[in-house]
Amino acid sequence: MQKTALQTRGLTKSYGEQRALNEVSLTLYKGDVYGLVGRNGAGKTTLFKCVMGLARPSAGSIEINGESSNLGAARRQMGFLINPTFFPYLNPYENLRYRCKVKGIQNKGEVERLLKLVGLGGVKKPFKAFSLGMKNRLGIAGALLGSPPIVVLDEPVNGLDPQGIIDMREVIKDINATTGTTFLISSHILSELDLVATRFGFIEEGVLLKEISHKDLHERTKKTLLLEVDDLLKAQVALKSLGIEPEALELEHKAQGLEQAATHRYRLSLDSHLDKTSEIARALVNANVQLYNLHQRETTLEEYFVRLVGGQDA
Repeated sequence: MQKTALQTRGLTKSYGEQRALNEVSLTLYKGDVYGLVGRNGAGKTTLFKCVMGLARPSAGSIEINGESSNLGAARRQMGFLINPTFFPYLNPYENLRYRCKVKGIQNKGEVERLLKLVGLGGVKKPFKAFSLGMKNRLGIAGALLGSPPIVVLDEPVNGLDPQGIIDMREVIKDINATTGTTFLISSHILSELDLVATRFGFIEEGVLLKEISHKDLHERTKKTLLLEVDDLLKAQVALKSLGIEPEALELEHKAQGLEQAATHRYRLSLDSHLDKTSEIARALVNANVQLYNLHQRETTLEEYFVRLVGGQDA
């Protein structure tokens, strides 16, 4: 049985009449890289602030590594990045050395190790002169100080260039693989989150809609083969001769020129036999079926999220 690193039960946060969080029950298992997916204003940052003690929940409970009564001590064992703030006049080394003193971290090489890890080794300019990407790099280094067992990162790749995003992805994956550190991460770049997360939570208007593992998610968003034909019945018969049961999608009616009679185009979807496109095409042609289009597609994380938010069965 998996051990729980972080759990919320019915977590609610209200600002007047507005509920920023509405009875959120979220579970992180030890070793998870948990990707929290949601639009701006969906409640991601509010959830993180409640977890880290930066905002007081209106209702519900939080448990960190099995501790629910003394959350202050449990939170001191966590690292977090939420709107990175440092002393503006200090350089990265000086800022992290100060945090080491506050946290009681004695390892002399810790600051140099982390600055090199996030690509800020040797940087001497003060924090106030940093770009947004550099600020986030330093924020990630600050979150990793002392190798905490749980790390919360709110939009960690915000402001990073493509290479920086790749670097941060590899840092997170490597730390998770080598130390078993549990990560709770939000990002608006869902395709990037898909490359690093082992589990996902989808939040909309303060409601946690779904939690799902990476494996189960990709079972639901697996590749399909889309075909567009002129004769639905003939196409189904031809495909059944290959042992394929296609799913018929929407009917499209398209005029093929002003002076020509209108033709119908039918769409078919296959979730198997994706490696037999040439055999499928041959069977359709031999059955005198006009094949307008045949291509593979995979539902993206963005498309899955849109379906989920729209109330469709995802």
